[in-house]
Amino acid sequence: MQSTSSRTKMKTINGDSLTPILIFRRLQGQYKFLLESSAQHEGAGRYSFIGANPRKTYKGMGNEIQEYVYKTDSTYTHKGDLLALLKQMMPRISNTTQIPFSGGAVGYVNHLAQGIAHDSGQLPNIHFHIYETIIVFDHLTDEVTMIYTNIDAEKKEPDLEALAAQLLKGDNSAEPTWSYQPLHVGKKEPFDDVLKAEKAALHGEATRIIVSNRFIAGFQGEPFALYRQLRKKNPSSYMYYVEFEEYTVIGTAPSSLIRVKGERVIATPTEGAFPRGTQRSEDVINERKLYENVEIRNSHTVSVSAIQQELQSVCFRDSIQVIEAMKIERSKQLLYMTSRVEGKLLPMLHALDVLASVLPPFNQADPLIEGIGGAIGFVGFNGHLDFALTGQSIVIDKETMHLQSAITMTKHTNIQRILKQMAEHEARFKQIFEK
Repeated sequence: MQSTSSRTKMKTINGDSLTPILIFRRLQGQYKFLLESSAQHEGAGRYSFIGANPRKTYKGMGNEIQEYVYKTDSTYTHKGDLLALLKQMMPRISNTTQIPFSGGAVGYVNHLAQGIAHDSGQLPNIHFHIYETIIVFDHLTDEVTMIYTNIDAEKKEPDLEALAAQLLKGDNSAEPTWSYQPLHVGKKEPFDDVLKAEKAALHGEATRIIVSNRFIAGFQGEPFALYRQLRKKNPSSYMYYVEFEEYTVIGTAPSSLIRVKGERVIATPTEGAFPRGTQRSEDVINERKLYENVEIRNSHTVSVSAIQQELQSVCFRDSIQVIEAMKIERSKQLLYMTSRVEGKLLPMLHALDVLASVLPPFNQADPLIEGIGGAIGFVGFNGHLDFALTGQSIVIDKETMHLQSAITMTKHTNIQRILKQMAEHEARFKQIFEK
């Protein structure tokens, strides 16, 4: 048993016979989560994180956050600015582990959380579970580390030896199943009209916006079975499955939006994509087409410039640098263009200040369909943060699933290209349902 501080305990085991999926299925408890990386993405995707049985839950709407404590079955209401409240309520406990997430908050922030009340009865503006015990799968070393952080200085601690035995020898739950009814699209404003209106409004400070198209389908079965199908058909460096009391959120993202590691701030704007080829030679040709596309390069430049400008409010201005520009990355289905911008966090600021500064505005074509117009990820007890945009996501609410496909738009965006990409996104969603 290792200790990284007086309040943090760790146990590492050989995980070469385990996978994040198997760990998740053997782990017992409620409100489970899996923040998973594809093994083929060694960089930012080195670790997968799994957990269950949160200590607390924070749910924010409008100008108040409800804090629910599971141990005492108590609910507390906090009123004020959501971001300010969230920063005050997040536990902060330092440790020396090199693992980026050793416990803390897992959940999402909607763009609407930024000072805008939201009383439509849809999803909360913010929703986080606070986990004291998490499991970390290292894709590079095949090691599994269990980490417990005592946030309230209690004497009783979980038995990490018993947890290790549960993961190594536990029974697999029954193979989950799922089914769906065909997609239904209600009457709404034509999507090309939405895009034209949003593009016309992009001027001055509003240089980019995330435009989302949403669909509804019927759903029966286990949400985790659908997640497994999603990760099989569309593996990415960022994949997520988070259970809340009334709904479950699953999805994928090609890259992180923002990371904070101590004083280091890392933003990775991603704008511009081409489909993968059937052969390596086609990939090379498509990579060149993507890189040389003037409209995509101009739009990507706007996104990078917007990130640089936004980071000036939370970082030392002379520390902000573009480390990598217009790098072409690959996922299973897409080639996409990404850049990396780094800066040094200003003292006295919280990692959540950084997230709020770079979270782009979302427009949803149909406000009657639930969806998360923001970012999902973790805020660690150690102050580290990692969030990805919820562009390609599914919210499963009882027997209904709400599917969201989103894309970044700037004044240089070609409307017809966006419509084509949205059609491709919808086609990929439908492919996921083909077992």
